[in-house]
Formats: sequence, C-alpha cells, structure tokens
Amino acid sequence: MIRVEPATAAETDWAARQVVARHYLHSAPDPRGRPFCYVVRLGTELVGCLWFGRPESTRCYDGGLTYGGHEEVAGGRAAYDRWEILNLSRVWFSPDVQPGGRLYSADHLPGFTDRQRCWRSTLASVTIRTALARVGWDYLLAWPPVWVDEPYRIRAVLSYCDTKLHKGTIYRAAGFTLARVNDAGIETWWTPAVADLSEAEDASVRAASRDSGRCQRTRYKAVSLFDEVQA
Repeated sequence: MIRVEPATAAETDWAARQVVARHYLHSAPDPRGRPFCYVVRLGTELVGCLWFGRPESTRCYDGGLTYGGHEEVAGGRAAYDRWEILNLSRVWFSPDVQPGGRLYSADHLPGFTDRQRCWRSTLASVTIRTALARVGWDYLLAWPPVWVDEPYRIRAVLSYCDTKLHKGTIYRAAGFTLARVNDAGIETWWTPAVADLSEAEDASVRAASRDSGRCQRTRYKAVSLFDEVQA
C-alpha cells in the first residue's frame, strides 16, 4: 500500500541524499525556500519523496498564475498573495518503482491498462494529489506564519518543468494547468489548493505561530524596529 507522509528528520536527510545523487537537478531544495519533505512509502520501503517550499520569485504578473504583495492583489494585478503560494520543487522515485524496476507492477502500484493492453503506473500523479490534499496544513505546521492577521493559507501550488528533459505529463495527470512558458523553455504549471484549512486545523496553525521561536523572534524584531523609528 502506498502512503505519503511528512518526513522525519532522518527521512528528510535520506530524501536529500536521493535528490542530490539521482534527481536531474542534483541538488536539495535551497533552505532559504523553507523546504518541507514528504516521503513515499510502499509497505515498509521508502520509494520516493516530494519537496515543497516557497517559490524563488516573490511576484509574477504574467500567465495563468499571478501573485505578489498586498498592493498588487488589492489593485487586481495579482490573484494571490505571495504567502499563499507553494512550489512543488522536487519529485523523485526509486528505480525500483519505475519501468523495469522490481516493484513496477499492478501488484504493488496504482495504475491502468492502456488501449494497447500495456499496464502503466500512476504512482507520480497519485502521490502528488495525495500530498496536495494535505500540504496546506502540514506545511504551515512545519513553517508557521509570522503574522496571522495577514494572508497565510495556502491557496495555490506551482511547479516548474524543463521541456528539454520532460513533457509535463505528471502535472497534467495530477490536475495542474499550464500557466506560462519562458524563453528557456521552462514551463510553469499550477493548481489551486485542494482543500482549505478546517477550523481545527487553522487553530493549530495559529497556535504554532504563537509558540514558534522563529515567529516570536521575527515579531519582536519588527516591533523593536517600529519603536526605534517612532522614537
């Protein structure tokens, strides 16, 4: 049975090693993007990982997905606040669950039989959809918002596809829409968040923000700076 679960510290280290060694980018997500990792488990075996984080760009005003600051949203230039956006930055699966692998079969993986009676795995799209259904809560518990009176709920997820290497098939299968293509042939795919926070989930995020040392330090610095300016 396939399970998608938030990674422990040890599993995050394992996932980072896999993407450095085997993902086509050969790098772990930049820590400045506040990365968050899910592991994909088949029975007791770790067979993949998904990484989410903040987009490198803080604003975009072109294409099917636009985001920016409060002023851009209020003025209609952007549909989303930048804090409402996540980036699906890495998707990696073990060779064991890819074509030719020892676990690549209908006995182990989700999939379908096409019109040529060839069985095909849907592992990537299924795990992405599973992660999307819960990342809006899991991510905010791991990285609580500093200011809960400003937008913080995750409302959209984007991901990039290098068309020199990939066709974007898993994004289409997972329900993403093509937002734009740049001059280098990099596609941006996106999807609205699958589910909003429940009342209980939102309360837990606000509590995490209240108790987070990182959030407390940031709020203290902001208040101290404001007091200095006003003095």
